Amino acid sequence: MGFFWSLAMRRAVVWVMLAGSLWAQSVAAQSVNDGRLLASGCFQCHGTSGLKGGFGTLAGMGKEDMLNKLNNDMRSKDARSSIMNPHARGYTSYQLTLIADYFSKLPKP
Repeated sequence: MGFFWSLAMRRAVVWVMLAGSLWAQSVAAQSVNDGRLLASGCFQCHGTSGLKGGFGTLAGMGKEDMLNKLNNDMRSKDARSSIMNPHARGYTSYQLTLIADYFSKLPKP
């Protein structure tokens, strides 16, 4: 009987470890997808994946540089001074971090 329980316990531990591993991978993948999904709001003006838009290229821009521009320049300006003001204010700081992280990982043109 002891052998049966130890075998059952080992199987249970393996299943728990496998489930935890899969969950961790899905959370990591979701962060990447969240960043791209949020960044898709930028594509119309800045081009798909931040390339070849009518405005500045975002692909390959440094994460901290982009966050500084979004938080300090674009969020703080008067709402009538730039189209970027309402866009930057429409996201939480965490969401802006995901967006900046997404663009920073794309190759520079």
